[in-house]
Amino acid sequence: MENNAVKRDNRKALPKYLLILLAAAIFGGVLGFAVGWLGHDSLSETIVTAVNNGLTAIAPWAIPVTSIVSLALILWLYRSAKRLFTGWDGEDDTAMDQADEKLNWALLLTTAQMILDMLFFAMQNLYSESWMVLAGVLAFLLSVALLIVAQQKIVDLTRRMNPEKQGSVYDMKFKKKWFESCDEAERKQIGQAAYKAFGVMNTACPILWLIFIMLSFAFDFNLLPPVFAVCLLWLLLNVTYCLESIRLGRRK
Repeated sequence: MENNAVKRDNRKALPKYLLILLAAAIFGGVLGFAVGWLGHDSLSETIVTAVNNGLTAIAPWAIPVTSIVSLALILWLYRSAKRLFTGWDGEDDTAMDQADEKLNWALLLTTAQMILDMLFFAMQNLYSESWMVLAGVLAFLLSVALLIVAQQKIVDLTRRMNPEKQGSVYDMKFKKKWFESCDEAERKQIGQAAYKAFGVMNTACPILWLIFIMLSFAFDFNLLPPVFAVCLLWLLLNVTYCLESIRLGRRK
C-alpha cells in the first residue's frame, strides 16, 4: 500500500516537474541569446563603464547616507517600543506585542545595515580615490560601532520586557544563551524561521550561480571568485543542516 502511494505521488508530481524543466530551458535559451547580444557591438563595455562611473560617484557617500537613514529609523522604532513598554498597564498584551515587533524590525535594520556597510566598504576600496580611503575606513568603523550599540540597546530593552531572557550582545556565547532562555513556543518560531531561510537560500544560490555564469559571457570577468563564494556558502548551508539533523536525530 505504501509503495503504491509512493508511485502515485511520483506520477502526480512528474508532469509538473517536466513542465518546469521545459520552462527553465526556454528561459535559459532566451537569456543566453540576450547575454550573447550584450557581448556584441561594445554594448557590454558601455554598460561596464556606466556602472563603474556610477559606483565611483556613490562609493564615498554610501556608508554615511545609508547609516544616517538606518540609524534614524532604528532610533524611532526603539523609542516607540520603549514608550509602549513604559506605558504598559500590565494587562493589555497588544501593546507588548507591538513593542516586540518594533524591536524586531529595529534589529533587522541593524543587521541589514551592517551587511551593507561591509559591501560599501569593499566598494570604497575599489572605486574611491586614494585620499578618500581613510575617510571611508573611519565612516565604516563609526557606523559599525553605532550599530553594535544599537543592538545592545534593543536586546537590553527586550530583556526588560522579558525578564526570563538571558545574554549580552557583547558575550561571545550570546546566541546560545538567548536560545536556551527561550520557551518552547519561541524555539518553534525560531526553527520555522530558520527553515524558511534555509529554503530561500537553497533557491537563491543556484539562481546566483546561473546569473554569474551568464554575466561572465557578456562582460568577460573572472568567473571563479563569485561562483566559488556562492557554491561555498551553498555547500556550507546544506552540510551544516544535514550534520545538525543527524546529531539531533541521535540525541532524540
